[in-house]
Order: sequence, then structure tokens, then C-alpha cells
Amino acid sequence: KHLKLRTKDNIKVDFLVNESIINKAIKNELLELDFDLYYESIEDIIAKKVKYRKEDNLTRDIFDLAVAIDNNEKILENLVLTRYISKADLLTLQKSLDNLDEHIYKLELEKIEPNGAKYQDIAQNAKQIITDNIKKISF
Repeated sequence: KHLKLRTKDNIKVDFLVNESIINKAIKNELLELDFDLYYESIEDIIAKKVKYRKEDNLTRDIFDLAVAIDNNEKILENLVLTRYISKADLLTLQKSLDNLDEHIYKLELEKIEPNGAKYQDIAQNAKQIITDNIKKISF
């Protein structure tokens, strides 16, 4: 099941029915809805992006990973330590990023429309943010 919303600031939000693997789903307390809405933790979202889409080089995933790292520079290391992702997953992600078509990435960034200077900067430097973070993790 899939639900797509747009905030008053025109931010697009997708909701998918999915199983949490790390943390229990968090109940919505922010939006007034006629139904209960639960969402996954950042750790769950990032773990799934790395585990299942590490070779896809999707602009949205790359941006999300970089934002998560910007908010918590230990997120990938902690996911490895807790075995939700593996070192092999990160090495595969790194190899995939090495082959990233930067032109396509930048074209797709226009669709994402990162809001604000901070997120624009993260978007432009996402590959480097992820790469640098992976290099910091001791293998």
C-alpha cells in the first residue's frame, strides 16, 4: 500500500506499508488524520536503502543517506555494529557510488528540490559525504 502526501511547504512525502527491522514503528503525533499512521525510524529506512538498493544509485537514496549521515555521523557504523547492514554492503555501495553518473544525479536532484541552503549543499556533496563516512568505518 502506498500513500503520497504533499506538505503546505510543497514537500512530497511517500508512505509505504512495510515491516520495521530495527525499531518499532513510531506512531504519528504530528498530522491530524482520520486514521492511525506509523512510520519507520531513520535507522530502518537507511538500513533498507543500503541493504536492498546499494547498487541502484538512486538520487533520492543517495541524498537520504547523506542527510542521515549529516544528522548522525555514526549511523552507518552503528548499523554495521548491530549487523543490520554488513561491511560488504558498504563496500558494494562505495563501488556503486564510484560509478555514479553525476550528470544524471544532478538532473534528478532538480526533481527532489532540496529545500534550503543546508540541504542544497548536502545534495551537491552527497557522494563525498557518504564516501568519506564509509572510509571512517574500520573494516
